[in-house]
Amino acid sequence: MKDSKAGLFPAIMGAARLGSIVAVLILIISGLVGANSEGESEAFFQGNSNVDGPFWIEFSCELDACQDMELVVWTDDSQYRIMDTHLVEWSGLVNGSVSWELLANPSLNIENFAMSSIIGKQSDIIENSDLPDLVPSPGQQGEWASISASSNCQLNRCSQTEILSEGTSFVGVLDTSADDDAILVEGDTGDVVKISNIESPDSISIEYWSRSDSKILIGSISSIESNPVYLDYPEDAELWIRIVHSDESDFSPYRFDLVRFDDESEGPAGEELGNPWTYEYQLSSNSTSYDIYRGHISSNDPLGDSILISTGAKINLPIICRFTGEVALEILLHKLDGGEEIILEDSNQCPQNIETSPSSTGIEFRIKSEQVIEWEIEVTSTISGDGVFLGDAPDLLWLEAGPSEFWGMLSPSNTPYSGSLGIGDMVDIYPFEITDSNGSRVMIRSDIESPVTYQIQTLSQDSWKILNYTNGTVISVPPGIHAVRIEGLSPIVGDVEYEFYIVYLGEDIPDEGEYRDLSHLFTNFYVLIGGLMLLPLAVVFWWNRSMFLDKKNTRTDFEIHGIKKLELLRERLSVEGENIEGDTEGIVKALSMLGDSSWDEALYDLGKPSLRHMTDQIEICSWIIPESSFLILGIRTFQDKWELTALSVSSPEGSTVSIAKVSPEHMFEDREIFLDTLNPGTKRFLSLEISGNPSLIELEVSGLIDGEPLAAVPREAISFVGE
Repeated sequence: MKDSKAGLFPAIMGAARLGSIVAVLILIISGLVGANSEGESEAFFQGNSNVDGPFWIEFSCELDACQDMELVVWTDDSQYRIMDTHLVEWSGLVNGSVSWELLANPSLNIENFAMSSIIGKQSDIIENSDLPDLVPSPGQQGEWASISASSNCQLNRCSQTEILSEGTSFVGVLDTSADDDAILVEGDTGDVVKISNIESPDSISIEYWSRSDSKILIGSISSIESNPVYLDYPEDAELWIRIVHSDESDFSPYRFDLVRFDDESEGPAGEELGNPWTYEYQLSSNSTSYDIYRGHISSNDPLGDSILISTGAKINLPIICRFTGEVALEILLHKLDGGEEIILEDSNQCPQNIETSPSSTGIEFRIKSEQVIEWEIEVTSTISGDGVFLGDAPDLLWLEAGPSEFWGMLSPSNTPYSGSLGIGDMVDIYPFEITDSNGSRVMIRSDIESPVTYQIQTLSQDSWKILNYTNGTVISVPPGIHAVRIEGLSPIVGDVEYEFYIVYLGEDIPDEGEYRDLSHLFTNFYVLIGGLMLLPLAVVFWWNRSMFLDKKNTRTDFEIHGIKKLELLRERLSVEGENIEGDTEGIVKALSMLGDSSWDEALYDLGKPSLRHMTDQIEICSWIIPESSFLILGIRTFQDKWELTALSVSSPEGSTVSIAKVSPEHMFEDREIFLDTLNPGTKRFLSLEISGNPSLIELEVSGLIDGEPLAAVPREAISFVGE
């Protein structure tokens, strides 16, 4: 069933063709050739073909009448002349070669004529012996003629030109009004078959049949219909097509295009395309010159298809979708942290543009249909991104799993990397890799003035914590993946462009030379210089001898404050702290001192938060006090002022949860705390005593910014187990 039968079709399947008019134009020498020997008519078209099989050519007049219009055909040592002022045509079987010429009055132009033809090409399948009139009955055995015509043009593997030439063209003839042709189409369940571009001088129809234990007529398409037809390959059956006369014409050449899309070679690894996307990688929208993704869904495929295309953060994506039938479309954005955001659900068409989020890495299209359809999705990125990213560079370091392929690795070289910052985008993080076995010495160089700071960060290859950093100056970086952090200088009031180089200064090779200790030669010098340097200290000691003799405590208020803060933090917020529920005053002092510290110092004192959530307007952190019913919350605002601010707690599992006590004191009721106004740059730390028995706790901070309501809701819940 998978091989064409010998003696009926040549072994050439599925090659290029662009339609009958283009095929003829390849062969035709068109234009003004010159007057004939009698000077009465002029040749407007000439052409020839060397392919055996059915042949038909027709010229029609675009005017009311074309004077002296005549078609001359030479074939098999015979000449045929057809004259008419409106339409001239000739059809027949050609054995070897055929030539033709259109003559008309010299007063006419080439634009006055329209041409149609069926002319076989070497790449076509041509009927050279009569096909069966009927689809064979069930159980009937025989070596039936068949067409494969499979196409590899799925996803974005082919250009538009290759798509136009996929599959194969079949050229045949119905010899008499009683002659019909039946052909087997190869394939199996799940395949989609497309029939298009039916041509014939007479009206014909193509029927499609299912043949197994029974023979069933599925439907038909007429040559007067311009739209293609898409067919499901029958389940556990054969697909046959049958070409029949639609009138009482006798000799009728015909031609049609057929292509089969195998569902088992549709996916990126040569398998059926699933829904949702299950591969570990994304399709790259800029990996080839073909930005159009294409596929087919059989009506026997209830799950449909999906594609995940890599994209960037904070960019505008123009989207063009085409579907040949009704669909249910869902569009999702994939994020750096592995999360997904649904931006369109159960729609029958695509939006014209999609704005990606600050952490987007890809856009997924999930398509379902109850019909057999063809779909095309075109995603183009019209702007360049930061560095080697498609869009905005991430604002934070990667997670503990390390940078994925979406991070776009940089390397020390002479290549400049450029990007931009703006309002709401103050930080860009870039990974770069050091491959020297002993590490490398690198630095940052920028040839343009830009209000940004550059920082090289060396990272632990296990936990990705920052081990060392410089402000872009020379640093020795060990082998592995590290980071460049670019931050805009406040205030940022518009777009800020920057450009930088990661300059390679050579491998960090340790000096293994031999050394001798000659310090003993300088002993007398050291003693002399030491004495001279200690002399001013002796004078100062003499002037302040009373203070030292009285043994007064000279610690500054700042030192005392730092010592007390550390003591309170250790005693009140550690696991070993005793009677934390009763020592409200100590907790308030510790939290107040945290508020006086910088945010980074407070996070260092308290350790890694159980929950950390940051937006452009606010940052929320939470710490669990083990074996207690207490939570420590830290809230930091940025450039916006929050009014009528409130913090609420809830349990996603429906367990009972409420607030029993707040330190320092704030107005609260049940599950909500009233925080009032939080000015820009505010840092506030609270201790919450939780009642109830929740295993998970969700937080939400809500308020008004510039009179507009806004809520910050961490995506994850806190795992909480009280006493």
